[in-house]
Amino acid sequence: MLAKLRKLAGDYGFTGLGRSGPKPLNRGKHKFRKVSSASLPAKIPRDPSPYTVSRPRQVARHGLATINHYYSQTGQMDSDIIPSMNACPHNDFWKHVPGQKKDTDTVDHKRMLVSPGLPEAERYSGEWHVKTPGHESTGVKLKRYLQKMMYWITGQRYKADYYDNKQLLAQKEVLAANVYREVVGTESDDHFNSDYQVAYSMKEAETSSGEDEHCIASRHLQDYESGYRLVQNPSDRSSPVHFTRFHKTHNPVVDLIVRRFLLGDEDYLKLDNYMFIQDSDRQKQSAEEEARQRLVNIDFGMSFYNRCQLPSKCTLAQFRQKMMSPSIKHRSQYRGRHTMHTVIKAMERSGEDIDALMTDALGMIARMSDEKLNGLVGHVHHPQARSALLRILKFKRDQAAAIIGPESHDWPEEPGRMTLSALVGRVRRT
Repeated sequence: MLAKLRKLAGDYGFTGLGRSGPKPLNRGKHKFRKVSSASLPAKIPRDPSPYTVSRPRQVARHGLATINHYYSQTGQMDSDIIPSMNACPHNDFWKHVPGQKKDTDTVDHKRMLVSPGLPEAERYSGEWHVKTPGHESTGVKLKRYLQKMMYWITGQRYKADYYDNKQLLAQKEVLAANVYREVVGTESDDHFNSDYQVAYSMKEAETSSGEDEHCIASRHLQDYESGYRLVQNPSDRSSPVHFTRFHKTHNPVVDLIVRRFLLGDEDYLKLDNYMFIQDSDRQKQSAEEEARQRLVNIDFGMSFYNRCQLPSKCTLAQFRQKMMSPSIKHRSQYRGRHTMHTVIKAMERSGEDIDALMTDALGMIARMSDEKLNGLVGHVHHPQARSALLRILKFKRDQAAAIIGPESHDWPEEPGRMTLSALVGRVRRT
């Protein structure tokens, strides 16, 4: 019996059962040909990438055809949108700043430069902070998940879905920064216009199974200081405020109104979301005169999250009360700590007229034209979300006009629930 099994195994090319050494492979009805030995190449050839040019040639041939090819490959050819600032692959466009580590924030971000030799290198000169929503710490992700569950339970689906669409999250932040820039910037303000730039940068998937990532690129504000340095000890509200004199436009009142009222940003009280620098126009002032500071808004990660609802036919006094009253959530969150409200209150003691500054801010918002807003919303590529954001911005602009000019401007109609749903890239009928 054992001999028959050995013969059968040999006929099918198996080694001998219970014996040492292999059986010949040419027995029985199956004929096996000899395979010649071959060595594999050091690099296995792969399917060509859609970006077939090498990096040096990519730089040299970065013309209209190359740009259109990249935008076509990444689905950014719609005439209604503003495409990413990188018109070639993300890893070819950006390079890390030598010796710089990731800056730790809610979303970790990297210091980067546009690759030297690219046509955009001069236009986008200097260091940039490039951050990518979705790269948060485990603790932040857990907190957002718990918030999502809470908002689902309480029926606030818009807030529950806020962080789901990473592309929309990045593009809304870019839109908010550029709306702010448009409101407070003037043609003659070269200092602000050159320093303050924020753009969308797409990071295309490196493999066919991967997903695209979406980045916010903001120019590094050289020599600006973090807003928490406005006060001596941010954690102790009894500590003094260092700076009480500010630029007529770039000041805490204007920045708070644009951030909270127009852009619906949830983190409008957080000092870290502001930066400041001494006004360059005041450097030659006398030693006795206190220097003025320029304050700017940064980090609009929670823009369009808060509706900032006002009473119908809101007056300037009611508006001031709303702007200077923290929500129940913020009362608890910032209890005993300095906020932008405490900086504004210190600013009052320096003789500034808050009502006049609020009227100026509302006037800047009210002067935004349909044409300008139509252009700015091109930063958002999702068509329904783009339309919803345009509707929200026009509504806020019309509210601002009605507050400062109630005799000539009617109070606008509130956006419906469909608009709020579209802000997170979903259209619901309930």
